[in-house]
Amino acid sequence: MDFLPETDPESVGRRALAVNLSDLAAMGARPEFFLLSIGFSAEKGEDFPLAVARGALSRARPLGVDLAGGDLSSSAQTIVSIALWGRAENRPALRSGRVGRRRALRLRVSGRAAAGLSLARGRSSGDTVPAALASEHVAELLAAYRDPEPRVALGLELSRRNLWARRSTCPTGSARTRRGLRARRACRVVLERTRLPVSPALKAFADLRTTDPADWILGGGDDYELLFAAPESAAKAIETLASREVPVTRIGSLETGGGAFLSDGGQERDISSLGYDHFEKEP
Repeated sequence: MDFLPETDPESVGRRALAVNLSDLAAMGARPEFFLLSIGFSAEKGEDFPLAVARGALSRARPLGVDLAGGDLSSSAQTIVSIALWGRAENRPALRSGRVGRRRALRLRVSGRAAAGLSLARGRSSGDTVPAALASEHVAELLAAYRDPEPRVALGLELSRRNLWARRSTCPTGSARTRRGLRARRACRVVLERTRLPVSPALKAFADLRTTDPADWILGGGDDYELLFAAPESAAKAIETLASREVPVTRIGSLETGGGAFLSDGGQERDISSLGYDHFEKEP
């Protein structure tokens, strides 16, 4: 997990654990305990690791997750590492699986965290654009990036009821994540542009930036929202569950074939290369 230099240590700890919790949510697992290791320079002082731990615990305690141990070390560069254990309550859904009949891709929302990162970077460099953005929109976008909400409860319910067939989260961009969903089997991913959820805050900021919000939705990252495929027969049960947990949007389908595409006005655009690859070399 990366963070901006000016991020306060409690936020670093809280976000670091949220990212790991999101991974367990995507497996339909109940988190149980974690190890926290911190590398930091002496200039940061002894309160720094304590603040990181407080932040992580603020995320852990509401879920009954225990801090079981960890390590501290001297480091010129700040490093926060978390290992999180949990237990699946049912057979977990994987990224692989048979396509069979068409399966719908569903997720809660996407794009806000990438916009929040853009907003945070702009504010640090004195960008004046955010001044024209409503304060509630600023708060929503920054919170989506700085303090993502892991969908643990939703993942557990989807797993208990065996409603999903494939699953993932969106840490590196929705388009690249969807490519991961089809990686293990020959599968064609088709997203429908008109179904992509665009929050008012995301639209307002995109308008100010003269940016297409779909760029953040498809190519941005750091959302850590659940993305999963489910058969049409499970649609009603998912809608009922979503009404009690968090909204879930159908955004496309999995088909036999290959590639990832965005369908817009009857035309399809290849989006397989969108998103961030941590191991891709700079040109």
